[in-house]
Amino acid sequence: MVAVYRHHILVLYIVIGDSAPKIFFGGVVDMDETIEAVLDLPKYVSNLKLPDPTLRQYYIDLQNREYWLTEEIDSGLVEFNRMIMDCNKEDMGKPVEERKPIKLFIYSVGGDVQILLTTINLMKLSKTPVYTINACTAYSAAADLVVAGSKRFALKGTHFMVHSGSCSFSGNTDQVDSTKKYFDKVGNKLVELFVSCTNVDKKLYKRKTVTDWFFDEEEALKLGVIDEVVDDLDSIL
Repeated sequence: MVAVYRHHILVLYIVIGDSAPKIFFGGVVDMDETIEAVLDLPKYVSNLKLPDPTLRQYYIDLQNREYWLTEEIDSGLVEFNRMIMDCNKEDMGKPVEERKPIKLFIYSVGGDVQILLTTINLMKLSKTPVYTINACTAYSAAADLVVAGSKRFALKGTHFMVHSGSCSFSGNTDQVDSTKKYFDKVGNKLVELFVSCTNVDKKLYKRKTVTDWFFDEEEALKLGVIDEVVDDLDSIL
Protein backbone atom coordinates (compact mmCIF):
# COMPACT_ATOMS: atom_id res chain seq x y z
CA MET A 1 0.00 0.00 0.00
CA VAL A 2 1.25 3.50 -0.74
CA ALA A 3 0.23 6.90 0.62
CA VAL A 4 1.06 10.00 -1.44
CA TYR A 5 2.27 13.10 0.41
CA ARG A 6 3.11 16.05 -1.86
CA HIS A 7 5.92 14.82 -4.14
CA HIS A 8 6.81 11.75 -2.07
CA ILE A 9 5.34 8.31 -1.54
CA LEU A 10 5.07 6.65 1.84
CA VAL A 11 5.47 2.90 1.30
CA LEU A 12 3.71 0.56 3.73
CA TYR A 13 3.92 -3.21 3.52
CA ILE A 14 0.90 -5.17 4.74
CA VAL A 15 1.49 -8.82 5.60
CA ILE A 16 -1.55 -11.02 6.01
CA GLY A 17 -1.10 -14.38 7.69
CA ASP A 18 -2.93 -16.63 10.14
CA SER A 19 -2.94 -13.89 12.73
CA ALA A 20 -3.99 -10.24 12.43
CA PRO A 21 -2.47 -8.28 9.52
CA LYS A 22 0.88 -6.66 10.33
CA ILE A 23 2.04 -3.32 8.86
CA PHE A 24 5.72 -2.54 8.26
CA PHE A 25 7.14 0.86 7.35
CA GLY A 26 8.94 0.63 4.03
CA GLY A 27 10.33 4.14 3.82
CA VAL A 28 9.72 7.29 1.79
CA VAL A 29 10.67 7.53 -1.88
CA ASP A 30 10.56 10.38 -4.44
CA MET A 31 7.31 10.09 -6.41
CA ASP A 32 8.70 11.43 -9.73
CA GLU A 33 11.66 9.04 -9.63
CA THR A 34 9.36 6.14 -8.77
CA ILE A 35 6.99 6.88 -11.66
CA GLU A 36 9.90 7.14 -14.08
CA ALA A 37 11.35 3.87 -12.83
CA VAL A 38 8.04 2.01 -13.00
CA LEU A 39 7.13 3.33 -16.42
CA ASP A 40 10.75 3.30 -17.62
CA LEU A 41 10.24 6.66 -19.34
CA PRO A 42 13.12 8.44 -21.02
CA LYS A 43 13.96 11.72 -19.30
CA TYR A 44 12.88 13.90 -22.26
CA VAL A 45 9.46 12.23 -22.32
CA SER A 46 8.79 12.40 -18.60
CA ASN A 47 9.53 16.14 -18.66
CA LEU A 48 7.01 16.90 -21.37
CA LYS A 49 4.25 19.36 -20.41
CA LEU A 50 0.66 19.65 -21.52
CA PRO A 51 0.25 21.65 -24.78
CA ASP A 52 -0.55 25.34 -24.60
CA PRO A 53 -4.39 25.61 -24.60
CA THR A 54 -4.38 28.43 -27.17
CA LEU A 55 -2.13 26.48 -29.54
CA ARG A 56 -4.21 23.34 -29.04
CA GLN A 57 -7.42 25.26 -29.90
CA TYR A 58 -5.72 26.75 -32.97
CA TYR A 59 -5.07 23.28 -34.39
CA ILE A 60 -8.59 22.14 -33.55
CA ASP A 61 -9.97 25.18 -35.42
CA LEU A 62 -7.60 24.46 -38.31
CA GLN A 63 -8.92 20.92 -38.57
CA ASN A 64 -12.49 22.23 -38.49
CA ARG A 65 -11.66 24.89 -41.11
CA GLU A 66 -12.49 27.69 -38.69
CA TYR A 67 -10.51 30.92 -38.33
CA TRP A 68 -11.07 33.59 -35.68
CA LEU A 69 -10.18 37.16 -36.59
CA THR A 70 -10.07 38.94 -33.22
CA GLU A 71 -7.47 41.61 -33.90
CA GLU A 72 -7.03 44.47 -36.34
CA ILE A 73 -6.68 43.39 -39.96
CA ASP A 74 -2.99 43.32 -40.83
CA SER A 75 -0.40 41.07 -42.45
CA GLY A 76 -1.32 38.34 -39.94
CA LEU A 77 -4.39 37.66 -42.09
CA VAL A 78 -2.07 35.90 -44.54
CA GLU A 79 -2.57 32.81 -42.30
CA PHE A 80 -6.24 32.82 -43.27
CA ASN A 81 -5.25 33.18 -46.93
CA ARG A 82 -3.05 30.11 -46.55
CA MET A 83 -5.99 28.22 -45.07
CA ILE A 84 -8.09 29.09 -48.12
CA MET A 85 -5.41 27.84 -50.49
CA ASP A 86 -4.73 24.67 -48.46
CA CYS A 87 -8.43 23.79 -48.32
CA ASN A 88 -8.83 24.32 -52.06
CA LYS A 89 -5.81 22.10 -52.66
CA GLU A 90 -7.29 19.42 -50.40
CA ASP A 91 -10.70 19.71 -52.12
CA MET A 92 -9.35 19.72 -55.66
CA GLY A 93 -11.59 17.65 -57.94
CA LYS A 94 -14.53 17.66 -55.50
CA PRO A 95 -17.84 19.23 -56.56
CA VAL A 96 -18.47 22.53 -54.75
CA GLU A 97 -21.53 21.17 -52.97
CA GLU A 98 -19.43 18.37 -51.42
CA ARG A 99 -16.76 20.67 -50.01
CA LYS A 100 -16.61 21.45 -46.30
CA PRO A 101 -16.97 25.25 -45.94
CA ILE A 102 -14.28 27.47 -44.48
CA LYS A 103 -15.66 29.62 -41.65
CA LEU A 104 -14.31 33.05 -40.80
CA PHE A 105 -15.50 34.34 -37.40
CA ILE A 106 -15.02 38.10 -37.24
CA TYR A 107 -14.56 40.29 -34.18
CA SER A 108 -12.51 43.20 -35.49
CA VAL A 109 -12.48 46.97 -35.74
CA GLY A 110 -10.94 46.91 -39.23
CA GLY A 111 -7.45 47.65 -40.47
CA ASP A 112 -5.21 47.48 -43.54
CA VAL A 113 -7.10 47.77 -46.85
CA GLN A 114 -4.28 46.23 -48.89
CA ILE A 115 -4.29 42.82 -47.16
CA LEU A 116 -8.10 43.18 -47.02
CA LEU A 117 -8.39 43.46 -50.80
CA THR A 118 -6.01 40.54 -51.35
CA THR A 119 -8.03 38.38 -48.96
CA ILE A 120 -11.37 39.32 -50.55
CA ASN A 121 -10.07 38.50 -54.04
CA LEU A 122 -8.81 35.13 -52.78
CA MET A 123 -12.20 34.43 -51.16
CA LYS A 124 -13.87 35.15 -54.50
CA LEU A 125 -11.46 32.79 -56.29
CA SER A 126 -12.05 29.99 -53.77
CA LYS A 127 -14.17 27.13 -55.08
CA THR A 128 -14.51 25.91 -51.49
CA PRO A 129 -17.23 28.09 -49.89
CA VAL A 130 -16.06 30.71 -47.41
CA TYR A 131 -18.67 31.57 -44.78
CA THR A 132 -18.29 34.82 -42.84
CA ILE A 133 -19.77 35.29 -39.37
CA ASN A 134 -19.92 38.56 -37.45
CA ALA A 135 -19.25 37.28 -33.94
CA CYS A 136 -19.42 40.69 -32.23
CA THR A 137 -18.21 43.73 -34.18
CA ALA A 138 -17.39 44.11 -37.86
CA TYR A 139 -16.19 47.68 -38.33
CA SER A 140 -14.67 49.34 -41.38
CA ALA A 141 -12.52 46.79 -43.31
CA ALA A 142 -14.00 43.97 -41.21
CA ALA A 143 -17.48 44.82 -42.55
CA ASP A 144 -16.12 44.47 -46.09
CA LEU A 145 -14.83 41.01 -45.14
CA VAL A 146 -18.28 39.97 -43.95
CA VAL A 147 -19.86 41.17 -47.19
CA ALA A 148 -17.41 39.13 -49.30
CA GLY A 149 -18.46 35.74 -47.89
CA SER A 150 -20.21 33.16 -50.05
CA LYS A 151 -22.71 32.96 -47.18
CA ARG A 152 -22.87 35.69 -44.54
CA PHE A 153 -24.09 35.38 -40.93
CA ALA A 154 -24.32 37.54 -37.82
CA LEU A 155 -24.95 36.57 -34.23
CA LYS A 156 -27.73 38.40 -32.42
CA GLY A 157 -26.58 41.60 -30.74
CA THR A 158 -23.71 42.19 -33.15
CA HIS A 159 -22.76 45.48 -34.79
CA PHE A 160 -21.46 46.80 -38.09
CA MET A 161 -19.80 50.06 -39.08
CA VAL A 162 -19.07 51.28 -42.60
CA HIS A 163 -17.26 54.48 -43.52
CA SER A 164 -15.10 55.98 -46.23
CA GLY A 165 -11.92 55.02 -44.39
CA SER A 166 -9.01 57.05 -43.10
CA CYS A 167 -5.36 57.40 -44.05
CA SER A 168 -2.37 59.72 -43.73
CA PHE A 169 0.43 60.44 -46.18
CA SER A 170 3.87 61.99 -45.92
CA GLY A 171 6.48 63.05 -48.41
CA ASN A 172 6.76 65.74 -51.04
CA THR A 173 3.76 67.03 -53.00
CA ASP A 174 4.19 64.59 -55.91
CA GLN A 175 4.59 61.59 -53.59
CA VAL A 176 1.51 62.49 -51.56
CA ASP A 177 -0.53 63.07 -54.72
CA SER A 178 0.56 59.72 -56.20
CA THR A 179 -0.21 57.84 -52.97
CA LYS A 180 -3.63 59.49 -52.65
CA LYS A 181 -4.56 58.51 -56.21
CA TYR A 182 -3.60 54.91 -55.50
CA PHE A 183 -5.64 54.65 -52.30
CA ASP A 184 -8.59 56.41 -53.94
CA LYS A 185 -8.52 53.62 -56.51
CA VAL A 186 -8.41 50.96 -53.79
CA GLY A 187 -11.29 52.69 -51.98
CA ASN A 188 -13.38 52.74 -55.15
CA LYS A 189 -12.84 48.98 -55.56
CA LEU A 190 -14.14 48.38 -52.04
CA VAL A 191 -17.19 50.58 -52.69
CA GLU A 192 -17.94 48.59 -55.85
CA LEU A 193 -17.62 45.36 -53.90
CA PHE A 194 -19.93 46.54 -51.12
CA VAL A 195 -22.74 47.76 -53.40
CA SER A 196 -22.49 44.71 -55.68
CA CYS A 197 -22.91 42.29 -52.75
CA THR A 198 -25.67 44.16 -50.87
CA ASN A 199 -28.91 46.06 -51.37
CA VAL A 200 -27.04 49.34 -50.82
CA ASP A 201 -26.67 51.55 -53.91
CA LYS A 202 -23.86 54.05 -54.43
CA LYS A 203 -26.03 57.04 -53.63
CA LEU A 204 -27.03 55.65 -50.22
CA TYR A 205 -23.47 54.46 -49.57
CA LYS A 206 -21.92 57.87 -50.23
CA ARG A 207 -24.58 59.65 -48.19
CA LYS A 208 -24.19 57.36 -45.19
CA THR A 209 -20.40 57.04 -45.19
CA VAL A 210 -19.70 60.77 -44.91
CA THR A 211 -19.51 59.83 -41.24
CA ASP A 212 -19.33 56.47 -39.46
CA TRP A 213 -22.44 54.46 -40.40
CA PHE A 214 -23.40 52.06 -37.59
CA PHE A 215 -26.13 49.43 -37.80
CA ASP A 216 -27.09 46.20 -36.05
CA GLU A 217 -27.65 42.68 -37.34
CA GLU A 218 -31.35 43.22 -38.13
CA GLU A 219 -30.62 46.25 -40.30
CA ALA A 220 -27.70 44.39 -41.85
CA LEU A 221 -30.15 41.69 -42.93
CA LYS A 222 -32.45 44.27 -44.52
CA LEU A 223 -29.52 45.92 -46.29
CA GLY A 224 -28.34 42.60 -47.69
CA VAL A 225 -25.04 42.85 -45.82
CA ILE A 226 -25.72 39.40 -44.36
CA ASP A 227 -27.88 36.47 -45.42
CA GLU A 228 -28.95 35.21 -42.01
CA VAL A 229 -29.19 36.22 -38.36
CA VAL A 230 -28.13 33.17 -36.34
CA ASP A 231 -30.92 31.80 -34.16
CA ASP A 232 -29.54 28.26 -34.05
CA LEU A 233 -25.82 27.60 -33.56
CA ASP A 234 -26.09 24.44 -35.64
CA SER A 235 -26.18 26.67 -38.73
CA ILE A 236 -22.61 27.87 -38.16
CA LEU A 237 -21.01 24.95 -36.32
